[in-house]
Amino acid sequence: MTKEKKNEKKRDGLNGVLMQVAISIISIVFAFLVGGIIIAAMGENPFKAYSVLIKGAVGTSVALTVSLTKTVPLILTGLAVAVAQKSRVFNIGAEGQLLVGAFAAGYVGFTFHLPAPLHILLCLAAAVLAGMFWAFIAAFLKYTRNVHVVIATIMLNYIATSLVQYFVCGPFKEPGATFNATSAIAGTAKLPQILPRPLSLNLGFIIALVMIAACWFLLNKTTTGYEMRAVGSNPDASRVGGINIKKNMFMALVISGALAGLAGGIEVSGSLYRVMEGFSPGYGFNGIPVAMMANGNPIAIFFSAFLLGAMRNGALAMQIQLGISQDIVDIIQGLVIIFLGCDYMIRYYINHIRLERRKLA
Repeated sequence: MTKEKKNEKKRDGLNGVLMQVAISIISIVFAFLVGGIIIAAMGENPFKAYSVLIKGAVGTSVALTVSLTKTVPLILTGLAVAVAQKSRVFNIGAEGQLLVGAFAAGYVGFTFHLPAPLHILLCLAAAVLAGMFWAFIAAFLKYTRNVHVVIATIMLNYIATSLVQYFVCGPFKEPGATFNATSAIAGTAKLPQILPRPLSLNLGFIIALVMIAACWFLLNKTTTGYEMRAVGSNPDASRVGGINIKKNMFMALVISGALAGLAGGIEVSGSLYRVMEGFSPGYGFNGIPVAMMANGNPIAIFFSAFLLGAMRNGALAMQIQLGISQDIVDIIQGLVIIFLGCDYMIRYYINHIRLERRKLA
């Protein structure tokens, strides 16, 4: 390959990245504009509402660390969705994988009494293995019985939700508790705080950053990652090139489950310290827009996850101060997905503007 062709390839790659960034930004801006119209239709001032939301999300050091804490499970479920999608596997089961991972971590946390570093490691390892196992079921059904991954993971979400709810409300409910939850995990199973109180940020944040780096390295610097991306971009060409399609898709789904399970483990060991009924506000499902906004890029996932995490944190302040339901955040999130779905139309108009500028030049 000549130097000119290499430079042209780099330019094309950079243009592609910039295009995706532009599409994500445009989608987010449009979503907030429509969200503002909805808020105005409710009789509230959208500028004031968004001002309160921003202050509640990042207005103080305490608010910022809470937003970062809420970002952690979104980073991991976003990575889970992104890794699977690189091999053309749409994992909608991150929610179920997160739930079983959370319960596994909680069970190890309140059942065993071990030294602190070992106890934490076992809790997180149990969460990872539980998430992997739950994803393995979907992968096994796909590649032995040809059950569609989307159908299998959706059904497994229902099973995981019901199973964890049964455990929390039944045999593992804390005796005498006034709410449905397991016993608290031992102090040795709790992730340490990395900032002094009243700031709220635990070691889970560092683990999430490490997972971002690990996923980026896996996808971009390893043979396994290359094969996964090749399968995702062109399965037929990959098959002709001797790449095992089933193995790579299977592996992508299991790794995805491990990341989602880890999200549940960190939520229990780092924030909740027990497994509670309905503790997840849909972290697994929210991983889908997180991955979509980032176009599957592990590094960009941090920013899209932080956006949603900060919005969820700020929405509480908006509801308390202005009486605007937190559901507006879900509406904006849904609008982002809709506008991202208009990818082709946005690309068409951006390319059209570029051509017009070239003609004028």
